[in-house]
Amino acid sequence: MSPFFPRKKRKPEETNPETPAQTSRHRRLPRVQIDLNRPEHRRMVALSLMGLLFLGVIIVVSGVKTYQFTESAEFCGQTCHVMQPQFVRFEHSPHANVECAMCHIGPGASFFVKSKIDGLRQVFAVMTDSYSRPILSPVHDLRPARETCEECHSPTMFKDNIIKIIRHYDNDEANTPVQSTFILKMGGWEEGGGVNAGIHWHISNPVYYIPADEQRQVILWVGVSQEDGSLKEFYARDMLNMSWDSFVEEARSEGKIRRMDCIDCHNRTAHFIPPPETLVDKSIDAGVIDRSLPFIRAKAVALLSQDFSSAAEADAAIEALADYYLRVQRPAAVSVSDYLGFSGSAYRYEKLVEASMQEIKRLYSQSHFPEMNLDWKTNPNNARHNPFPGCFRCHDDKHVSLDARGNEVETISVKCNLCHTVPIVGRGDDMLVEAPVIVGAVPDSHSDFRWTIEHRDVKDAQAEGCYDCHGQRFCNNGACHNLSHPPDMLYSHAKEYKKQGGQVCYTCHQNILCSRCHPGGIITNP
Repeated sequence: MSPFFPRKKRKPEETNPETPAQTSRHRRLPRVQIDLNRPEHRRMVALSLMGLLFLGVIIVVSGVKTYQFTESAEFCGQTCHVMQPQFVRFEHSPHANVECAMCHIGPGASFFVKSKIDGLRQVFAVMTDSYSRPILSPVHDLRPARETCEECHSPTMFKDNIIKIIRHYDNDEANTPVQSTFILKMGGWEEGGGVNAGIHWHISNPVYYIPADEQRQVILWVGVSQEDGSLKEFYARDMLNMSWDSFVEEARSEGKIRRMDCIDCHNRTAHFIPPPETLVDKSIDAGVIDRSLPFIRAKAVALLSQDFSSAAEADAAIEALADYYLRVQRPAAVSVSDYLGFSGSAYRYEKLVEASMQEIKRLYSQSHFPEMNLDWKTNPNNARHNPFPGCFRCHDDKHVSLDARGNEVETISVKCNLCHTVPIVGRGDDMLVEAPVIVGAVPDSHSDFRWTIEHRDVKDAQAEGCYDCHGQRFCNNGACHNLSHPPDMLYSHAKEYKKQGGQVCYTCHQNILCSRCHPGGIITNP
């Protein structure tokens, strides 16, 4: 050891492992003894148990309430701000009294656990601002509808035909009302009688398909289960130029073949955003948007069809429309002097315009969500076939079944009368027409939907037989019988379409769809 650093001698207390300082650190806690023979101890134990029981009840109740809140629509739609658009539309849906979890999770512990794990991922996305804008449908890991929807909607309940009345308004100056009346063949499957027909035919007939896109709007292949267990296969015509059968086996091995269920048609049943035409028509019909304003239907639809960057920008455009009606389209009965003097007629007209503009603003706020890049076009609605393909995704006469040699055998029918009767359309204020009535078997002449066009050749004597089912006023169909097409209609039909106020051409021409001449993507609405 270095002489410069002599060893330091330890003090006696440092060498003793049992010093008073150390023993003070290891003093034993006082012993608690409970003697239940003593009354004060019994009271103390009873009070402690009661406190623990009360605390346990509070924990259990608060836990249940917290769980119920996390399963509620308010939690999903209002606490989680990214779901606000879905919540707005949910409140206007037929399922507004059904909790979100009933459809998105369903019963059972496994899906409950899975949903909570997915919820943590969604919480992280919200915290990091990395969630999708917009939130697109469908939800690809959604539980099968037969485990959720069929908890309330019985698949074995055959639905009677129903009369459907749809009221529209034209885009002309008078905003002419147009009423379409037809019968929806709801159908389904009745287990007792073995009835299987109509729109809900798919319930008891397993149908499989392969979509080409994430939103399942383009269908490449359809397989219909047969009684012997085989599949009748239909291929999109576009696939026939390729190896038209190998991709099916590839999709099957990758688990990409989907069995059709309720959600494939009713995909927006709780979050449907109606197109502008539907929104404006309902508001005019309710009298909230005043029909006396010239071209109000066309102008309101045009505004709601635009994409604005914010609600403030949309409000500014609507205010510009209000200014147009107050200054440019002011009725002759409301003179300038009346308007400036705020006489009775001017005041009423101003209030009328203001109420209509406020309604258009409300419609915009409930159908456009710029912060989420979401509007009525974002998620197609498959329950209809306008303005999105809907049923025509498969029923387009372009999905073909082939024989062993590759020859075309059959197509998926595009006949509209599989699901509903020919629409009976009336125009104007005096548009009383009798609804179609089905009595007994449908005549052979009506089996094809072209009867709408071909019945013009019916003689007067034959027409008497029509009245047995349809009645005397059935032919008062102004939409068809009052049209006079120009000779160059083939080339001027787009102009004629607008001139007639946007009437649907296939009211008469059911076997001619726009896609026959216009390939997909060129037009969205004629």
